[in-house]
Amino acid sequence: MKSNLNYRSCRTGDEVHILALFQKSFGSTLSYHIWNWRFRDNPVGPGLIELGWDGDVLAGQYAVTSVASRIFGQDQITGLSGTTMTHPSYRGQGLFQVLARNTYKRMNQSGMNFVWGFPNAMIHRQRVTDLLWRDIYEIPTLRLSIADCKYVLSSNTNIEELNKFDERFDLLWEKTKDDFNIITVRNCKHLQWRYIKNPSEHYRILAYIDNGNILGYAVFKKYVDEFQIVDILTVRDVDVGLKIISGIAEIAKHEEVLAISLWLNVTHPLHHALERLGFRNGTPITYFGGLILTSGLFEDKIYDYRNWYLTMGDSDVF
Repeated sequence: MKSNLNYRSCRTGDEVHILALFQKSFGSTLSYHIWNWRFRDNPVGPGLIELGWDGDVLAGQYAVTSVASRIFGQDQITGLSGTTMTHPSYRGQGLFQVLARNTYKRMNQSGMNFVWGFPNAMIHRQRVTDLLWRDIYEIPTLRLSIADCKYVLSSNTNIEELNKFDERFDLLWEKTKDDFNIITVRNCKHLQWRYIKNPSEHYRILAYIDNGNILGYAVFKKYVDEFQIVDILTVRDVDVGLKIISGIAEIAKHEEVLAISLWLNVTHPLHHALERLGFRNGTPITYFGGLILTSGLFEDKIYDYRNWYLTMGDSDVF
């Protein structure tokens, strides 16, 4: 590695260089609006970004998005790792490791004790071997072919498509937040930021409403020829989840969408119900892992996937 590299945290104005580095690293464009939405407008707080410079040339970046998490009944701020990149001229020089460790040190100083993410096949090995991440799971995609659907409700007056999140979603979050050992916060503020204010995707909301109360919802979007259910949360009633997903299946049939896909931990009661509908595990399969930065933080339990509630929307890809 070049010895004259300068390392520091991101400052206002650096985004111009970061977006240019993205283009050089991946050959595609990252818009300022998307970057600003994720790393500055996040209601949890700004992201943590560490940069490596060779004079005026940005050589590399390591970044985490701040995420509010509920871990065994405790509220924690964790870091979702993503948008890591190295200038082609500086690859293979150890820059990635230095920037990652600088980021983790800063996270610790900020009270963030856990970094996690969904590394692709290109960077999975580096996370595990160079940064000592622990593999937690390889998440399969649970998918239903609409042609094979075994149970679809023709109509349900409780199911309604909404165009925004409101205070009723805060009430649902309060009812459900301790139904899972580890879950990212899904209050109205987060949902509105993640799905409605997202400048890069168009999401739809289907909710189960009873006497004005929201008992469950799903957020979905169209990708190629299928609907991806990027988030789903319900009270402890499998029938509520079934009716919501059945409602999405009805929309899929009407709009000639061929399949529905989602992530759902096999420990969730709804998983078995979806298997009866005809959902099956398949590809893509996504690496999921992380690293505890402070010892004593429920170590064995955090590295056990059975304790996690994850949906596609917890990733920065969907």
